[in-house]
Amino acid sequence: METKTKLSSKWIYKFYEELDKHSVENHGLIMMRDGEVLFENYVYPYSADVPHTMFSVTKSIVSTAAGFAIDEGLFNLDTKIIDLFPEYPACESDEWDSLTVRSVLTMQSNKEFSFTQDMTGNYVEMFMKAPFRKKNRGFLYSNNDAHMVAAIVQKCAKMNLVDYLTPRLFEPLGIERPFWEFNELGENIGGTGCHMKLRDLAKLSQCYADGGKWNGEQIIPEFWAREATKLQVKHDNGKDSGYGYLFWIFDDIFSMDGMFGQRVSYLPKHNAVIASFNACVNDGDFTKAFDNILPKAFEEEADEEWDKKLADYLALKGEKPVACDKLPEIPTGRKFCLTPVSDILAKLMFPASLIPRSLTSSFAQRPKSNLNEVSFDVTENVFTVMWKEEGDEVKIHCGLDGAPRLSECEIKGYRYTIWAYAYISRGKLTVVVKPLNTLATQKITFEFSENEVMLRFVGTPSFPAFISKNADQSSFVKNSGALKPAIMKVIDKVLKTTEMPMKFKAKI
Repeated sequence: METKTKLSSKWIYKFYEELDKHSVENHGLIMMRDGEVLFENYVYPYSADVPHTMFSVTKSIVSTAAGFAIDEGLFNLDTKIIDLFPEYPACESDEWDSLTVRSVLTMQSNKEFSFTQDMTGNYVEMFMKAPFRKKNRGFLYSNNDAHMVAAIVQKCAKMNLVDYLTPRLFEPLGIERPFWEFNELGENIGGTGCHMKLRDLAKLSQCYADGGKWNGEQIIPEFWAREATKLQVKHDNGKDSGYGYLFWIFDDIFSMDGMFGQRVSYLPKHNAVIASFNACVNDGDFTKAFDNILPKAFEEEADEEWDKKLADYLALKGEKPVACDKLPEIPTGRKFCLTPVSDILAKLMFPASLIPRSLTSSFAQRPKSNLNEVSFDVTENVFTVMWKEEGDEVKIHCGLDGAPRLSECEIKGYRYTIWAYAYISRGKLTVVVKPLNTLATQKITFEFSENEVMLRFVGTPSFPAFISKNADQSSFVKNSGALKPAIMKVIDKVLKTTEMPMKFKAKI
């Protein structure tokens, strides 16, 4: 933890306390004023040096790319979408004349979409073929609109977004080239998929606040820094809040937001930036604490007593690995394959993976089949698990002595740094896995017998809670009337299968 004067630790303490009350797992928090970092803390094992998945915060990076492209004359806000993609079949409608770059930058395409769409495919073609909405017209938050902005930049610039932004944004701001998800066409995904460090996002927010300048140099075009973070379309709540160009606007505050509790906000009242990475299902609990508590830290002076209280509190935060007292008998040197029944049950929703389903369900390159061919090894103080995920060989080293081990692996084109340890709970071996460049934790429980192994996966954020929440808010369930309780009951019953034990039999 790094804390400087002129910032009240009292409200930072109360912020963390509120997150604990709502089971929100904080990974990092930065508070800046006048471009100076006044507070920075990461909760072990997360750190400042590992880029973190940020989901829809990605959209604001896409907006930045659009600003550069418009400044360079590649297109303008009034360019028609249908003129940019004449090669794709489009739905029949006279609304194409009013569907412009501005429309998709402000989430006002009026196009039908679903958050469950497969992002690996041709998003542009899906967008062009999709009908225009007859209801709920106007602003509607949509990954499709954001991806269209990304696709426009990449088509007009003739390169992917990472290549385009590296000399224009990343290098001038001292940001290392980020990992960013691709679809099958080689396009960077527009609605999600970029991984960056919290410091880099705080820096980007300050750059926007300073009219696109960093260290006195104009980085982001000045007009774009001003217009992208200004209210362009209001919500229906009657307040001065809504959306800019892929930025959220709340009165005079602009924010970059991503699901599971990723948020970066600029507060002009204090010339301050607050940036935070988290893991939670209910973003609302986190957002209330972020919006209502943290800004108060800029309004009171530092207090030594609260500084100490916060420091003592944070010293107790984070994962506390425990040593494994006595291992069960582990069948090393043998391979175990998933039984057909377990294979069917495990992938009723999404296949079982090292990475929790709550994340893989939101990735562009999603697993299509369950992990399989599990084998084990035990050396001094290390339990090693090996398996296959769609052809990728995955190996996890787990510390048995209370000291976690790090492993590197690749699944479906994603590279992970895996932090893991193992311990005994109720006579069973439990492995705690944290892919540090995500926000997830996976707990895997192993039950061994002579010719069988049972594995149970429980992920954080919870997959059943995540899907249940989104299902409950979907238009299908909302419009189901008296059938809603029955529908939710069926959904919850199916979701429970994702946490059932998976049976593996010894390979002969």
